[in-house]
Amino acid sequence: MENRFNYEFETPYLKSTLAGPLIILEPKTDSFEALVDVHIGPKSFEWLDAVAGDKSIKGILLLSSGDYFGEIPFARHLSKLSGEDINPDKPVIINKIVDKDKRSIQINMLNTYIKKILAAPQIVFVALANTVVSPFWGVSLACDYRIAHPNLIVHLNSREFGLHPSGGVPFFMNKYLGHAITKEYLFAERFIKAEKALDLGLVNFITSKNNYQNDSIARAKEILESTSYEYFYYTKKIMNTNLIKEFDNYTVIEGQMEMH
Repeated sequence: MENRFNYEFETPYLKSTLAGPLIILEPKTDSFEALVDVHIGPKSFEWLDAVAGDKSIKGILLLSSGDYFGEIPFARHLSKLSGEDINPDKPVIINKIVDKDKRSIQINMLNTYIKKILAAPQIVFVALANTVVSPFWGVSLACDYRIAHPNLIVHLNSREFGLHPSGGVPFFMNKYLGHAITKEYLFAERFIKAEKALDLGLVNFITSKNNYQNDSIARAKEILESTSYEYFYYTKKIMNTNLIKEFDNYTVIEGQMEMH
């Protein structure tokens, strides 16, 4: 990126705007379709690398307002992977992945985004509303600060389909909650609501009901304006260096599994 104009764009998948030192990314459509589009990933990674090298940018906010991370997009995605008609209201165990390439792309793309987030010198915020399913919940847990609308429901629904929770969910929930509580949620619970997520430390801030977008942006800017770029950069580097190494090991183990 050679100038700030490059940070503001709009595609069928994503809108990006600049608010001082904060880049605001707003999904516009089914995020699973964007995730497995092989043309989007390399451009996204190139863009993130360019942002990482710009000290005028202190933070990135992924601001989701629709149902782009929810059950219906996930069911459509699983239908393509399995060759079955998946109904999110009546989940069934998926016994076979017919499109293993697409499943592999999904897992690898999620893990690459997570590594970019962990390594980014900027603070990466995520704001979530409505329902978020396991794969994108994992990416959210990799972010530095999580903001939630009061209506947020995390749906840990990979278990309902017999698929391991991709997106690093077991890795990050174990880091936040410890082994026993993580097992309780992944093996025996279906949902985590916003207030409970806040109590558990999985969410940092809950917005007002009717001012979600403005509250999310204001909270992110408040944090960014409190100190310097260098503070965020060095603090993240100290905290995440070993975490990145541990996550690399996690992805090696995941890569040795069948594409479940």
